[in-house]
Amino acid sequence: MGPAGCAVTGIGVRSLRSHVTPEIGQPLSGRYAVPDVPAFLDECDTVELKAVLTEAEGRRAARSLGFDLADASTRHVYYLDTPALALEAAGVIVRIRRNGDAGADTTVRIRPADPAALDPELRRRKGFNVELDMAAHGFVCSASLKTRLAGATVAAAVSGRTPPGGLFTPRQRRLFQAYAPCGVGLDGLSLFGPVRVQRLAGTARGWQQPLALQLWEFPAEPVLELSSKVAASDAATAVARWPSFLDLHRVIPRLFRHTKSQTALRVSAPRPAYG
Repeated sequence: MGPAGCAVTGIGVRSLRSHVTPEIGQPLSGRYAVPDVPAFLDECDTVELKAVLTEAEGRRAARSLGFDLADASTRHVYYLDTPALALEAAGVIVRIRRNGDAGADTTVRIRPADPAALDPELRRRKGFNVELDMAAHGFVCSASLKTRLAGATVAAAVSGRTPPGGLFTPRQRRLFQAYAPCGVGLDGLSLFGPVRVQRLAGTARGWQQPLALQLWEFPAEPVLELSSKVAASDAATAVARWPSFLDLHRVIPRLFRHTKSQTALRVSAPRPAYG
């Protein structure tokens, strides 16, 4: 146990601000360069390749890829944090997501994470995933535990009628308590959002793996993320081919100052999640 009864974490957590890029929306110069793959790739479950674009660029890319955003499904994404963003500073992300008529889910994520230091018992649990994200600025590893819920259950929580802690399983609460700052509890957090997200999934010319397009409708600067999630065993081949696939469709990723979760926390006014 750490100070004041706080649990000592098994995941090495660095400040997310170490991954902040210098300019919002700065286009990459030249061809997309593949960053060095971390040595612990074999300890991950999945790898997600990502390219983030402005809305206008994203819509052009979607047409080239053969995707019609008019067919997208709608999600509403919320985050929980303190008004001062203490969870973000500790590398803890707590997300609530409503998936239209398809239900809802909650996720507790540690980002960045050291896969070698994870609790073995948690790693065996359904819904627990260790993922390596490849974006324009490099790789970041995360560990997350997700659970699916009924949409009505989530609706009651995000409207403030029920405490948000009830949306999370005992194992999710255990993961949260292990890495959250001392004295921070789920039911005392503020709710940020929702952010409306338009999502499409499918395939495209020049890429054998499934693709997803997500248009995050942030108020001032919507962004579109193109991504492909692959098994770690297929990652080496996919990572090597990703730049050529982007070139084929003239997709030029941009550097953004904040991740999607960080942006959502900054563009939303916090409100008490309960009470």
